[in-house]
Amino acid sequence: MRPRRILPAALSGLALLATLPPQPAAAGGVTLMTHGFNSDVEGWIIPMAQRIAGRSDFPGTDLTCYEITIDGSDGAYTTAVQRIDGPAPVDSDTGEIVIKLDWGAISTAGGTSSTDVAEVAAAALFSTTLIAENGGRPLVELPIDLAGHSRGASVVSEIARLLGEQGVWVDHLTLWDPVPVAEFGDAAVKVWETVLFADNYYQQLGELFIPQGDPVAGAYNRKLLSLPGGYEFLSGGGHSDVHLWYHGTVETGTPATDTQETITASERSSWWTAAESSGSTAGFHYSRLGGGDRLSEAEPAGAGLGMIVDGFNQVWDLGAGVSSNRAMLPIVAADPWPNAIVATLATTAPVSPGDPVSVEVRYQSEQSGGATLDILLDPDPNPWNGNEVVAFSGAVPGSGTAMVLSANPAAEVPPGTGAGTYRVVARIEDGGRTRYLPLAGSLEVLPGGSGPAIDRGSLRFVGGLFTFTIVGEDGAQVLVEAAGELDDWEEIDTVTLTGGTLDFSDPESDAVPRRFYRVGPAP
Repeated sequence: MRPRRILPAALSGLALLATLPPQPAAAGGVTLMTHGFNSDVEGWIIPMAQRIAGRSDFPGTDLTCYEITIDGSDGAYTTAVQRIDGPAPVDSDTGEIVIKLDWGAISTAGGTSSTDVAEVAAAALFSTTLIAENGGRPLVELPIDLAGHSRGASVVSEIARLLGEQGVWVDHLTLWDPVPVAEFGDAAVKVWETVLFADNYYQQLGELFIPQGDPVAGAYNRKLLSLPGGYEFLSGGGHSDVHLWYHGTVETGTPATDTQETITASERSSWWTAAESSGSTAGFHYSRLGGGDRLSEAEPAGAGLGMIVDGFNQVWDLGAGVSSNRAMLPIVAADPWPNAIVATLATTAPVSPGDPVSVEVRYQSEQSGGATLDILLDPDPNPWNGNEVVAFSGAVPGSGTAMVLSANPAAEVPPGTGAGTYRVVARIEDGGRTRYLPLAGSLEVLPGGSGPAIDRGSLRFVGGLFTFTIVGEDGAQVLVEAAGELDDWEEIDTVTLTGGTLDFSDPESDAVPRRFYRVGPAP
């Protein structure tokens, strides 16, 4: 038999003989990346960012890229910003924003500490005026991912602290070979209580005069033990190979290049373990856009060498249990920002206008406040472009910053909602401040009636046969059709739905290389 071609089902009522499709990535966020000592964003950071939109799992065609440059010294710092790629965020089909934070002009100055840089960068994220084309919306409205190399790891750790002190959670903190410089006053690298997930990639290869990173408490720590090839000694050796290793998890083809060095087949075979699939299930895979399972107990480097879930926040029970795996913030503002921290879409079957949508949201807000929680249905991944449909809007109790509360809003598909595939977004507002949390996955809305449909979340093999669940009205007669090509449909069965659902297995599916399916009312 020929190998089966794997493609996702694209239409309501249509399924393809395939493995289960991946969940769409939760775009519509901000990723900030920065460099370390005596460096800038022109070398390897810009190329890494450019590879994100080219990934096959990226949920659109574009992203917005800003370069924020910090200059000056002795507290007289200046901030400049320019859009260097992509459309304005409101015009993007994903709403994804990548920031290249460039502090190269002051990265070697002894009087400039990581905290100095972080204070200016955090102010830029909170600013309502720095990026005029965003219409007064601060970047912190969107989920925040932070990543930094060497001294830059201390910078992003400090940014996370400063955001957390205002109540703003960071979705993901990524550390590349962290090396704070005590002589410059750099802060120790920590994973703070308002960081949802953290990972740290470091080496201690013992190269003379080459900086070496360290593990960081509260992160998933991945020690890189062997990095042959890559950067030579004069270009940073293993210290630079750490960010090249991570580049290889963003750009997973071979060869891959950050424009400074190239990952060849030799590096692909030796730099990652078998569990990391030559880089495709490592590093960036666990980012918000990569969509990997952050609650996994897998140990990619080997038994006893760190589980992925080690990097998940366990100060509160957010899915990984409870432990003291975070540094506590020294101060928290009296009027913190509201946050939707994690949210789950439990509805997987197609729905019609008027049907409920099951969502759970875990959040924080002011202790005495009455935050407003909205559940939005968005026909694209961009939560800023104004085409969202409100499925729920209501007040939720205040939590304060010492608690995380859970809400199960009574969301439903509003009457008149057009048929199609929607992203689900949680939006929380309090005191004139707003934060968004796009959920992984999608919701299929059927045309106004409740005709039969294939639940795309049910696609599976049972006993070697391709199986899916048909949903519709109780007692409905449903015609099941199949085709090898989309213009060659034939009837294969007529079934009756009991209780509005039926599991259907195609007895011929193990004998065909590829097959499409659709369902409709029986004549």
